[in-house]
Amino acid sequence: MMTQRNAQRSLLNVQCSSWPTHFRTLELPNFRTSRRAFTLIETALAMLAIGLGLLALFGLGRLGLQATKESENDARCALMADAVFETLRDYNARFVENARTNALSATWIQQWDLAYGTPKQIPFPPVANMSSSEKLYLMFAPESTLAPAYDRDALSLSDWNPRYQLFRQNKYASPVAGSVNLLQFTLLIYPDGDTYSSDPRIYHTTLTNTGGL
Repeated sequence: MMTQRNAQRSLLNVQCSSWPTHFRTLELPNFRTSRRAFTLIETALAMLAIGLGLLALFGLGRLGLQATKESENDARCALMADAVFETLRDYNARFVENARTNALSATWIQQWDLAYGTPKQIPFPPVANMSSSEKLYLMFAPESTLAPAYDRDALSLSDWNPRYQLFRQNKYASPVAGSVNLLQFTLLIYPDGDTYSSDPRIYHTTLTNTGGL
């Protein structure tokens, strides 16, 4: 009886050894160690969080560029205002000297009235990084008029080309001399020219007739 069973076992072992290798190494998957995949909702929430983060970064970058641009505009407008007001002071000293020495029959305020009402009287001062030309003059205009700070015939897109308003705001008369001896000028500079994407920078200066005090 035992001999018959041993013979059957030997026959079964011989048959198993003759099977292909992939049948002998075949194993069932271990469902306990399998990992669960992400759901569609979890993926959507992750994409939303990433998108909000990228939008925040882009917004900060845009604000940084705008702040840099405004700082550059502040510096450029300050240089232009200094150049314009220095030119006005030079001509004011000339008008004071003409009135003091009677080099002209016109008084100090009459010379300013002529310069204010007649175009091409005071040359526009040269300013760094701006399109300059010998044909460019300071334009005194009402508050509603904008003048280009560049010559259209010599315009360079690589330069800074703002627009401006320059007007006489007030006249003050001296109670001693009995005539006007003080003028106040206002300068508005639009740094982005024709786009008007930035707020204007506003500057003031006061010119006096020292000989009329």
